[in-house]
Amino acid sequence: MKFICPFMWGNYYIETVRSQYEHAHNKRDLGEVENIIKEKHPEYIKAFEKVMNSRKLYIYNMFAMKKSLFDEYCAWLFDILFTLEDRIDISDYDKYNARVFGFFSERLFNVWLEKKSLKVKTINVVFLEKINWIKKGKEFLKRKFLN
Repeated sequence: MKFICPFMWGNYYIETVRSQYEHAHNKRDLGEVENIIKEKHPEYIKAFEKVMNSRKLYIYNMFAMKKSLFDEYCAWLFDILFTLEDRIDISDYDKYNARVFGFFSERLFNVWLEKKSLKVKTINVVFLEKINWIKKGKEFLKRKFLN
């Protein structure tokens, strides 16, 4: 039995994965990724829609898996990301949003997992630095309501 071991699970209690991306990043880019999947990997579109409408996401691009699965995942992922790179212009993005390919790789990992129906074992991550939850909450509200 094949399985994947992601290291961090995120919950979006207030909104879906799609609405979180649209509030925090460039909404047009998400539409372009969806178009690329429809064009190049249409067998993944149902998994994409399911992940985008969910409220949970494996995050941080940290996982352990067999090399054969990793190679398969990377071939699929980078086909999408390199196509996206050719279709969007990030020259006017701020430093945070210029990380667009990393943000999409987090979401696409979940799409790939959904489509593959692999067994998953999650391992917790320990943060060594203190998180300022008040600042984080303010940034969330600003993106959600003022963006």
